[in-house]
Amino acid sequence: MSSGYEKKDVSVKGLILGTIGLVLLIIVMVVFVRDYFVYNMENAITESAVNNPAKDLMEIQKAENQLLTRFKVIDKEKGMYQIPIDLAMKLVVQDYNK
Repeated sequence: MSSGYEKKDVSVKGLILGTIGLVLLIIVMVVFVRDYFVYNMENAITESAVNNPAKDLMEIQKAENQLLTRFKVIDKEKGMYQIPIDLAMKLVVQDYNK
């Protein structure tokens, strides 16, 4: 038969040990997750340094420089040609001075 209430108090020792265990588990998990992200960040930085983005930039600049310093036929029927930018600037100055 039930008396409608608990006859024993809560175990304070068990409650304290459970709380301490939970706090320790949370601390261990936080340290693990932090170390995991730091490790991955260091690998990403190392990998990007190995890929040498400066070399990629130099290749892009070289390709752009070639576009600016060469002659090219754009549309022969319309008489459209690409000339080096230095020559184009000189022609604009000469045309302006006339």
